[in-house]
Amino acid sequence: MKNRKSGLLRRLTAVAAIASLSVLGMAGTAQATDNVGNIDAGHKGSIIIHKYDGSYGTDGGNGSEIADTSDLGNPLGGAEFTVKQVTAKGGQTIDLTKPEGWDLISGLKASEVKAGGFATTTVGSKTTDGSGLATFGGLPLGLYLVEETKAPTNATSTTDPFLVTLPLSQSNGKWLYDVNVYPKNSVNKTQPTKEVSNPSAPVLGETVDWTITTPVPAANNGITKFSIVDQLDPRLSYVSAKVAGFTDGTDYTIVRDGQTVTINFTSTGLSKLKAGNKVVATITTKVTSQGDGTIENTALVNTNDSKVETPQVSTNWGSLKVIKHVAGDQSHTLAGAEFDIFSDKDGQNKVASVRTAADGTASITLWVGNNDDTSQTYWVKEAKAPSGYILDDSLNEVTVKAGATTATVEYKFANTQQGHPELPLTGADGKLLAMIAGIGLMLIAGGAGIVVANRRKNQV
Repeated sequence: MKNRKSGLLRRLTAVAAIASLSVLGMAGTAQATDNVGNIDAGHKGSIIIHKYDGSYGTDGGNGSEIADTSDLGNPLGGAEFTVKQVTAKGGQTIDLTKPEGWDLISGLKASEVKAGGFATTTVGSKTTDGSGLATFGGLPLGLYLVEETKAPTNATSTTDPFLVTLPLSQSNGKWLYDVNVYPKNSVNKTQPTKEVSNPSAPVLGETVDWTITTPVPAANNGITKFSIVDQLDPRLSYVSAKVAGFTDGTDYTIVRDGQTVTINFTSTGLSKLKAGNKVVATITTKVTSQGDGTIENTALVNTNDSKVETPQVSTNWGSLKVIKHVAGDQSHTLAGAEFDIFSDKDGQNKVASVRTAADGTASITLWVGNNDDTSQTYWVKEAKAPSGYILDDSLNEVTVKAGATTATVEYKFANTQQGHPELPLTGADGKLLAMIAGIGLMLIAGGAGIVVANRRKNQV
Protein backbone atom coordinates (compact mmCIF):
# COMPACT_ATOMS: atom_id res chain seq x y z
CA MET A 1 0.00 0.00 0.00
CA LYS A 2 2.77 2.31 1.01
CA ASN A 3 4.64 1.57 -2.24
CA ARG A 4 1.56 2.26 -4.26
CA LYS A 5 1.19 5.72 -2.62
CA SER A 6 4.83 6.49 -3.08
CA GLY A 7 4.67 5.78 -6.81
CA LEU A 8 1.61 7.91 -7.24
CA LEU A 9 3.33 10.81 -5.48
CA ARG A 10 6.35 10.50 -7.74
CA ARG A 11 4.15 10.57 -10.82
CA LEU A 12 2.25 13.65 -9.58
CA THR A 13 5.53 15.42 -8.83
CA ALA A 14 6.79 14.68 -12.32
CA VAL A 15 3.62 15.99 -13.91
CA ALA A 16 3.80 19.13 -11.82
CA ALA A 17 7.41 19.65 -12.81
CA ILE A 18 6.62 19.23 -16.49
CA ALA A 19 3.69 21.63 -16.18
CA SER A 20 5.87 24.18 -14.45
CA LEU A 21 8.52 23.96 -17.14
CA SER A 22 5.86 24.35 -19.81
CA VAL A 23 4.50 27.49 -18.18
CA LEU A 24 7.98 28.95 -17.79
CA GLY A 25 8.73 28.13 -21.41
CA MET A 26 5.62 29.89 -22.65
CA ALA A 27 6.36 32.87 -20.48
CA GLY A 28 9.86 33.05 -21.91
CA THR A 29 8.53 32.81 -25.43
CA ALA A 30 6.05 35.63 -24.83
CA GLN A 31 8.77 37.82 -23.40
CA ALA A 32 11.03 37.14 -26.37
CA THR A 33 8.24 38.02 -28.82
CA ASP A 34 6.86 41.14 -27.12
CA ASN A 35 9.93 42.65 -25.54
CA VAL A 36 13.03 41.80 -27.55
CA GLY A 37 15.91 43.86 -26.15
CA ASN A 38 13.28 45.67 -24.01
CA ILE A 39 11.85 47.48 -27.10
CA ASP A 40 8.08 47.87 -26.88
CA ALA A 41 7.12 46.57 -30.33
CA GLY A 42 3.57 47.85 -30.03
CA HIS A 43 4.60 51.44 -29.25
CA LYS A 44 4.07 54.17 -31.86
CA GLY A 45 6.68 56.86 -32.36
CA SER A 46 7.01 60.41 -33.67
CA ILE A 47 9.60 62.68 -35.29
CA ILE A 48 9.38 66.26 -34.01
CA ILE A 49 11.28 68.77 -36.15
CA HIS A 50 12.45 72.07 -34.62
CA LYS A 51 13.79 74.35 -37.34
CA TYR A 52 16.31 77.11 -36.53
CA ASP A 53 18.69 79.31 -38.45
CA GLY A 54 22.44 79.30 -38.16
CA SER A 55 25.40 77.13 -39.05
CA TYR A 56 25.56 73.40 -38.50
CA GLY A 57 26.65 72.40 -35.00
CA THR A 58 28.91 69.58 -33.90
CA ASP A 59 26.36 67.88 -31.63
CA GLY A 60 23.09 66.50 -32.98
CA GLY A 61 21.70 65.91 -29.50
CA ASN A 62 20.16 62.68 -28.16
CA GLY A 63 16.61 63.16 -29.42
CA SER A 64 15.29 64.75 -26.24
CA GLU A 65 13.62 68.16 -26.33
CA ILE A 66 16.03 71.00 -25.60
CA ALA A 67 14.71 73.27 -22.87
CA ASP A 68 17.01 76.25 -23.52
CA THR A 69 17.07 77.11 -27.24
CA SER A 70 18.66 80.55 -26.85
CA ASP A 71 21.87 79.34 -28.54
CA LEU A 72 20.11 77.78 -31.51
CA GLY A 73 19.25 80.99 -33.34
CA ASN A 74 15.83 82.04 -34.59
CA PRO A 75 13.01 79.58 -35.35
CA LEU A 76 12.24 79.28 -39.04
CA GLY A 77 8.83 78.81 -40.57
CA GLY A 78 8.23 77.80 -44.16
CA ALA A 79 10.65 74.87 -44.33
CA GLU A 80 9.08 71.78 -45.91
CA PHE A 81 10.18 68.32 -44.78
CA THR A 82 9.32 64.97 -46.35
CA VAL A 83 9.58 61.76 -44.29
CA LYS A 84 9.95 58.27 -45.79
CA GLN A 85 10.14 54.95 -43.98
CA VAL A 86 13.05 52.83 -45.17
CA THR A 87 11.50 49.37 -45.26
CA ALA A 88 14.11 47.13 -46.87
CA LYS A 89 17.75 46.91 -47.91
CA GLY A 90 18.61 44.75 -50.88
CA GLY A 91 15.36 42.83 -50.50
CA GLN A 92 15.84 42.23 -46.75
CA THR A 93 13.17 43.71 -44.51
CA ILE A 94 14.32 46.26 -41.97
CA ASP A 95 12.50 45.30 -38.76
CA LEU A 96 13.85 47.10 -35.71
CA THR A 97 12.03 44.75 -33.34
CA LYS A 98 14.60 42.10 -34.36
CA PRO A 99 18.37 42.06 -34.02
CA GLU A 100 18.73 41.41 -37.76
CA GLY A 101 17.04 44.75 -38.51
CA TRP A 102 19.61 46.66 -36.47
CA ASP A 103 22.41 44.73 -38.13
CA LEU A 104 21.15 45.81 -41.59
CA ILE A 105 21.33 49.54 -40.74
CA SER A 106 24.51 49.53 -38.68
CA GLY A 107 26.68 52.49 -39.82
CA LEU A 108 24.19 53.41 -42.55
CA LYS A 109 24.17 56.99 -43.88
CA ALA A 110 21.36 59.00 -45.47
CA SER A 111 23.44 59.51 -48.61
CA GLU A 112 23.60 55.73 -49.09
CA VAL A 113 19.82 55.45 -48.86
CA LYS A 114 19.49 58.29 -51.37
CA ALA A 115 21.92 56.53 -53.70
CA GLY A 116 19.53 53.56 -54.14
CA GLY A 117 19.18 49.92 -53.23
CA PHE A 118 16.64 50.63 -50.49
CA ALA A 119 12.85 50.34 -50.51
CA THR A 120 11.02 53.33 -49.05
CA THR A 121 7.44 54.32 -48.30
CA THR A 122 6.54 58.01 -48.15
CA VAL A 123 4.88 59.01 -44.89
CA GLY A 124 4.11 62.58 -45.95
CA SER A 125 5.33 66.18 -46.04
CA LYS A 126 4.87 69.00 -43.52
CA THR A 127 5.93 72.65 -43.39
CA THR A 128 7.30 74.21 -40.23
CA ASP A 129 5.06 76.81 -38.62
CA GLY A 130 6.05 80.21 -37.27
CA SER A 131 7.75 78.62 -34.30
CA GLY A 132 9.78 76.36 -36.60
CA LEU A 133 7.83 73.24 -35.60
CA ALA A 134 6.61 70.28 -37.70
CA THR A 135 5.52 66.98 -36.14
CA PHE A 136 5.14 63.57 -37.79
CA GLY A 137 3.23 61.45 -35.27
CA GLY A 138 1.74 57.96 -35.02
CA LEU A 139 4.65 56.31 -36.80
CA PRO A 140 5.34 52.57 -36.57
CA LEU A 141 8.76 51.57 -35.32
CA GLY A 142 11.38 51.54 -38.03
CA LEU A 143 14.03 53.52 -39.92
CA TYR A 144 13.09 56.89 -41.45
CA LEU A 145 14.72 59.17 -44.01
CA VAL A 146 14.03 62.88 -43.41
CA GLU A 147 14.63 65.36 -46.24
CA GLU A 148 14.14 69.11 -46.41
CA THR A 149 12.34 69.42 -49.73
CA LYS A 150 11.85 73.19 -49.59
CA ALA A 151 13.93 75.71 -47.68
CA PRO A 152 12.57 78.93 -46.16
CA THR A 153 12.64 81.85 -48.60
CA ASN A 154 15.63 83.54 -46.95
CA ALA A 155 17.75 80.40 -46.49
CA THR A 156 20.90 79.86 -48.53
CA SER A 157 20.81 76.06 -48.27
CA THR A 158 18.64 73.13 -47.27
CA THR A 159 19.54 70.81 -44.41
CA ASP A 160 21.35 67.63 -45.42
CA PRO A 161 19.07 64.54 -45.41
CA PHE A 162 19.29 62.54 -42.18
CA LEU A 163 18.12 59.20 -40.71
CA VAL A 164 16.04 58.65 -37.57
CA THR A 165 15.33 55.32 -35.89
CA LEU A 166 12.15 54.76 -33.94
CA PRO A 167 12.91 54.01 -31.21
CA LEU A 168 16.15 55.93 -30.69
CA SER A 169 18.65 54.33 -28.32
CA GLN A 170 19.54 56.15 -25.12
CA SER A 171 22.01 55.43 -22.33
CA ASN A 172 21.43 52.71 -19.74
CA GLY A 173 19.38 50.55 -22.09
CA LYS A 174 16.59 53.08 -22.50
CA TRP A 175 14.69 53.87 -25.71
CA LEU A 176 13.12 57.13 -26.95
CA TYR A 177 9.95 56.83 -29.02
CA ASP A 178 9.27 60.55 -29.58
CA VAL A 179 12.42 61.90 -31.17
CA ASN A 180 13.20 65.65 -31.32
CA VAL A 181 15.54 66.83 -34.09
CA TYR A 182 17.00 70.30 -34.60
CA PRO A 183 18.10 70.75 -38.24
CA LYS A 184 19.49 74.18 -39.16
CA ASN A 185 19.53 76.41 -42.22
CA SER A 186 22.10 79.08 -42.91
CA VAL A 187 20.05 82.20 -43.59
CA ASN A 188 20.82 85.18 -45.80
CA LYS A 189 20.86 88.11 -43.40
CA THR A 190 22.81 90.39 -45.73
CA GLN A 191 21.42 93.60 -47.23
CA PRO A 192 22.86 94.65 -50.58
CA THR A 193 23.03 98.36 -51.36
CA LYS A 194 22.75 100.35 -54.56
CA GLU A 195 24.20 103.70 -55.52
CA VAL A 196 23.72 105.91 -58.58
CA SER A 197 26.45 108.21 -59.86
CA ASN A 198 26.16 111.69 -61.27
CA PRO A 199 25.99 111.55 -65.06
CA SER A 200 29.17 111.98 -67.07
CA ALA A 201 27.61 115.30 -68.16
CA PRO A 202 24.25 116.68 -66.98
CA VAL A 203 22.46 116.33 -70.32
CA LEU A 204 20.51 113.57 -72.05
CA GLY A 205 22.59 110.99 -73.86
CA GLU A 206 25.27 110.84 -71.18
CA THR A 207 26.07 107.80 -69.03
CA VAL A 208 25.10 106.95 -65.43
CA ASP A 209 26.66 104.20 -63.29
CA TRP A 210 24.56 101.98 -61.00
CA THR A 211 26.72 100.24 -58.36
CA ILE A 212 25.50 97.21 -56.40
CA THR A 213 27.46 96.22 -53.29
CA THR A 214 26.50 92.94 -51.61
CA PRO A 215 28.11 91.00 -48.77
CA VAL A 216 28.50 87.28 -49.44
CA PRO A 217 26.18 85.35 -47.07
CA ALA A 218 27.05 82.15 -45.25
CA ALA A 219 25.86 78.87 -46.77
CA ASN A 220 26.18 75.57 -44.87
CA ASN A 221 26.63 73.51 -48.02
CA GLY A 222 28.53 76.13 -50.01
CA ILE A 223 27.35 78.59 -52.65
CA THR A 224 26.10 76.92 -55.80
CA LYS A 225 24.37 79.93 -57.35
CA PHE A 226 25.16 83.63 -57.21
CA SER A 227 23.73 86.24 -59.55
CA ILE A 228 22.86 89.93 -59.71
CA VAL A 229 19.78 90.90 -61.71
CA ASP A 230 19.01 94.49 -62.75
CA GLN A 231 15.78 95.40 -64.53
CA LEU A 232 16.59 98.64 -66.34
CA ASP A 233 14.03 101.40 -66.81
CA PRO A 234 12.96 101.85 -70.47
CA ARG A 235 14.59 105.30 -70.42
CA LEU A 236 17.98 103.66 -69.89
CA SER A 237 20.03 101.86 -72.51
CA TYR A 238 22.67 99.33 -71.50
CA VAL A 239 26.31 100.22 -72.09
CA SER A 240 28.43 97.80 -70.02
CA ALA A 241 28.79 95.85 -66.76
CA LYS A 242 31.69 94.72 -64.61
CA VAL A 243 32.47 93.15 -61.22
CA ALA A 244 35.46 94.52 -59.32
CA GLY A 245 38.18 91.95 -58.73
CA PHE A 246 36.60 89.32 -61.00
CA THR A 247 37.17 88.54 -64.67
CA ASP A 248 34.38 88.78 -67.23
CA GLY A 249 33.96 85.53 -69.12
CA THR A 250 35.95 83.55 -66.55
CA ASP A 251 34.43 84.35 -63.17
CA TYR A 252 31.09 85.58 -64.44
CA THR A 253 29.02 86.02 -67.58
CA ILE A 254 26.61 88.79 -68.55
CA VAL A 255 23.21 87.93 -70.00
CA ARG A 256 20.89 90.55 -71.50
CA ASP A 257 17.21 89.87 -72.09
CA GLY A 258 15.48 93.06 -73.21
CA GLN A 259 15.96 95.54 -70.37
CA THR A 260 17.04 92.82 -67.91
CA VAL A 261 20.77 92.53 -67.21
CA THR A 262 21.96 89.45 -65.29
CA ILE A 263 25.46 88.83 -63.96
CA ASN A 264 25.87 85.07 -63.40
CA PHE A 265 28.88 83.73 -61.49
CA THR A 266 30.51 80.67 -62.98
CA SER A 267 31.88 77.74 -60.98
CA THR A 268 35.26 79.46 -61.07
CA GLY A 269 33.79 82.66 -59.68
CA LEU A 270 31.72 80.80 -57.07
CA SER A 271 34.85 79.19 -55.69
CA LYS A 272 36.23 82.66 -54.95
CA LEU A 273 33.22 83.79 -52.91
CA LYS A 274 33.86 83.84 -49.18
CA ALA A 275 31.24 84.56 -46.52
CA GLY A 276 31.59 88.13 -45.28
CA ASN A 277 33.44 89.41 -48.35
CA LYS A 278 31.76 92.00 -50.58
CA VAL A 279 30.95 91.79 -54.27
CA VAL A 280 30.81 95.15 -56.08
CA ALA A 281 29.16 95.23 -59.50
CA THR A 282 28.70 98.30 -61.71
CA ILE A 283 26.22 98.59 -64.56
CA THR A 284 26.70 101.56 -66.89
CA THR A 285 23.70 102.94 -68.79
CA LYS A 286 22.88 105.85 -71.08
CA VAL A 287 19.95 108.14 -70.22
CA THR A 288 17.87 108.40 -73.38
CA SER A 289 14.68 110.23 -72.37
CA GLN A 290 13.16 112.27 -69.57
CA GLY A 291 9.65 110.90 -69.06
CA ASP A 292 8.32 112.04 -65.69
CA GLY A 293 11.80 113.13 -64.67
CA THR A 294 12.51 110.39 -62.10
CA ILE A 295 14.30 107.26 -63.31
CA GLU A 296 14.23 104.63 -60.55
CA ASN A 297 16.23 101.44 -60.27
CA THR A 298 16.68 98.43 -57.95
CA ALA A 299 18.65 95.19 -58.24
CA LEU A 300 18.10 91.65 -57.00
CA VAL A 301 20.88 89.49 -55.53
CA ASN A 302 20.26 85.73 -55.71
CA THR A 303 22.34 83.40 -53.52
CA ASN A 304 21.29 79.73 -53.73
CA ASP A 305 17.75 80.93 -54.57
CA SER A 306 17.71 83.24 -51.54
CA LYS A 307 16.72 86.55 -53.14
CA VAL A 308 17.33 89.94 -51.54
CA GLU A 309 16.46 93.25 -53.22
CA THR A 310 18.48 96.45 -52.93
CA PRO A 311 16.88 99.71 -51.82
CA GLN A 312 15.56 101.87 -54.67
CA VAL A 313 17.64 104.75 -56.01
CA SER A 314 16.92 107.28 -58.76
CA THR A 315 18.50 109.74 -61.16
CA ASN A 316 16.36 112.88 -61.60
CA TRP A 317 15.93 115.13 -64.64
CA GLY A 318 14.07 118.32 -65.54
CA SER A 319 13.53 120.66 -68.51
CA LEU A 320 14.60 124.24 -69.18
CA LYS A 321 13.04 126.39 -71.89
CA VAL A 322 14.72 129.63 -72.93
CA ILE A 323 12.38 132.14 -74.60
CA LYS A 324 13.90 134.99 -76.64
CA HIS A 325 11.75 138.03 -77.37
CA VAL A 326 11.94 141.69 -78.35
CA ALA A 327 12.33 144.03 -75.39
CA GLY A 328 8.93 145.41 -74.47
CA ASP A 329 6.99 142.86 -76.54
CA GLN A 330 7.06 139.23 -75.31
CA SER A 331 4.78 138.13 -78.13
CA HIS A 332 7.47 139.11 -80.64
CA THR A 333 9.90 136.16 -80.29
CA LEU A 334 13.27 135.91 -81.96
CA ALA A 335 14.97 132.99 -83.69
CA GLY A 336 18.71 132.43 -84.01
CA ALA A 337 19.81 133.40 -80.50
CA GLU A 338 22.47 131.10 -79.05
CA PHE A 339 22.90 130.42 -75.33
CA ASP A 340 25.56 128.64 -73.25
CA ILE A 341 24.53 126.84 -70.06
CA PHE A 342 26.97 126.61 -67.15
CA SER A 343 26.99 124.60 -63.93
CA ASP A 344 28.87 127.29 -62.01
CA LYS A 345 28.21 130.94 -61.34
CA ASP A 346 31.61 131.93 -62.72
CA GLY A 347 30.73 130.65 -66.17
CA GLN A 348 33.76 128.36 -66.38
CA ASN A 349 32.09 124.95 -66.71
CA LYS A 350 29.89 124.93 -69.78
CA VAL A 351 27.60 121.91 -69.95
CA ALA A 352 25.53 122.64 -73.07
CA SER A 353 24.59 125.14 -75.77
CA VAL A 354 21.17 125.77 -77.31
CA ARG A 355 19.80 127.91 -80.18
CA THR A 356 16.31 129.38 -80.42
CA ALA A 357 14.13 127.96 -83.16
CA ALA A 358 11.64 129.77 -85.40
CA ASP A 359 9.26 130.21 -82.47
CA GLY A 360 11.98 131.90 -80.42
CA THR A 361 12.39 129.03 -77.94
CA ALA A 362 15.17 126.56 -77.10
CA SER A 363 14.54 123.57 -74.78
CA ILE A 364 16.94 121.19 -73.05
CA THR A 365 16.71 118.36 -70.48
CA LEU A 366 19.16 118.67 -67.60
CA TRP A 367 20.15 116.47 -64.66
CA VAL A 368 18.97 117.89 -61.35
CA GLY A 369 20.18 115.36 -58.74
CA ASN A 370 19.91 111.83 -57.36
CA ASN A 371 17.38 110.26 -54.99
CA ASP A 372 15.84 113.03 -52.83
CA ASP A 373 17.76 115.79 -54.59
CA THR A 374 15.27 117.10 -57.17
CA SER A 375 16.51 120.57 -58.12
CA GLN A 376 19.68 122.07 -59.52
CA THR A 377 20.90 125.62 -60.21
CA TYR A 378 22.36 126.49 -63.61
CA TRP A 379 23.52 129.73 -65.20
CA VAL A 380 22.55 130.84 -68.69
CA LYS A 381 24.46 133.30 -70.86
CA GLU A 382 23.67 134.61 -74.32
CA ALA A 383 26.54 133.68 -76.63
CA LYS A 384 25.10 135.10 -79.86
CA ALA A 385 22.23 137.53 -80.32
CA PRO A 386 19.75 137.40 -83.20
CA SER A 387 20.72 139.47 -86.18
CA GLY A 388 19.89 143.13 -85.55
CA TYR A 389 19.75 142.84 -81.74
CA ILE A 390 22.13 143.71 -78.92
CA LEU A 391 23.98 140.80 -77.19
CA ASP A 392 23.28 140.37 -73.46
CA ASP A 393 26.34 138.58 -72.09
CA SER A 394 25.28 138.56 -68.42
CA LEU A 395 25.17 135.28 -66.44
CA ASN A 396 21.62 134.54 -65.39
CA GLU A 397 20.76 132.07 -62.61
CA VAL A 398 17.93 129.59 -63.15
CA THR A 399 16.74 126.65 -61.03
CA VAL A 400 15.63 123.51 -62.87
CA LYS A 401 13.35 121.03 -61.08
CA ALA A 402 12.69 117.35 -61.67
CA GLY A 403 9.54 116.61 -63.61
CA ALA A 404 7.98 115.96 -66.97
CA THR A 405 8.45 118.26 -69.94
CA THR A 406 5.01 119.71 -69.18
CA ALA A 407 6.55 121.14 -66.01
CA THR A 408 9.34 122.91 -67.90
CA VAL A 409 11.03 125.83 -66.18
CA GLU A 410 10.86 128.86 -68.50
CA TYR A 411 13.37 131.69 -68.58
CA LYS A 412 12.64 134.72 -70.74
CA PHE A 413 15.37 136.84 -72.30
CA ALA A 414 14.63 140.22 -73.85
CA ASN A 415 16.75 141.71 -76.65
CA THR A 416 16.96 145.36 -77.52
CA GLN A 417 17.01 146.18 -81.22
CA GLN A 418 20.21 147.65 -82.61
CA GLY A 419 20.14 151.44 -83.25
CA HIS A 420 21.14 153.11 -86.55
CA PRO A 421 23.71 155.86 -87.36
CA GLU A 422 22.69 159.56 -87.68
CA LEU A 423 21.38 160.35 -91.12
CA PRO A 424 22.70 163.45 -93.09
CA LEU A 425 20.56 166.67 -93.11
CA THR A 426 20.02 166.69 -96.88
CA GLY A 427 16.41 166.09 -96.48
CA ALA A 428 15.92 169.16 -94.24
CA ASP A 429 17.96 171.55 -96.52
CA GLY A 430 15.90 170.61 -99.54
CA LYS A 431 12.71 171.55 -97.78
CA LEU A 432 14.20 174.91 -96.82
CA LEU A 433 15.33 175.67 -100.34
CA ALA A 434 11.95 174.72 -101.70
CA MET A 435 10.32 176.99 -99.22
CA ILE A 436 12.68 179.84 -100.11
CA ALA A 437 12.16 179.23 -103.79
CA GLY A 438 8.43 179.29 -103.24
CA ILE A 439 8.63 182.57 -101.39
CA GLY A 440 10.82 183.96 -104.12
CA LEU A 441 8.36 182.95 -106.78
CA MET A 442 5.58 184.51 -104.76
CA LEU A 443 7.57 187.72 -104.46
CA ILE A 444 8.36 187.72 -108.15
CA ALA A 445 4.75 187.12 -109.00
CA GLY A 446 3.71 189.90 -106.69
CA GLY A 447 6.24 192.32 -108.17
CA ALA A 448 5.12 191.52 -111.69
CA GLY A 449 1.56 192.24 -110.73
CA ILE A 450 2.50 195.65 -109.38
CA VAL A 451 4.38 196.50 -112.56
CA VAL A 452 1.42 195.59 -114.73
CA ALA A 453 -0.92 197.63 -112.58
CA ASN A 454 1.31 200.72 -112.82
CA ARG A 455 1.51 200.45 -116.57
CA ARG A 456 -2.24 200.42 -116.85
CA LYS A 457 -2.50 203.42 -114.62
CA ASN A 458 0.01 205.43 -116.67
CA GLN A 459 -1.81 204.63 -119.90
CA VAL A 460 -4.92 206.13 -118.54
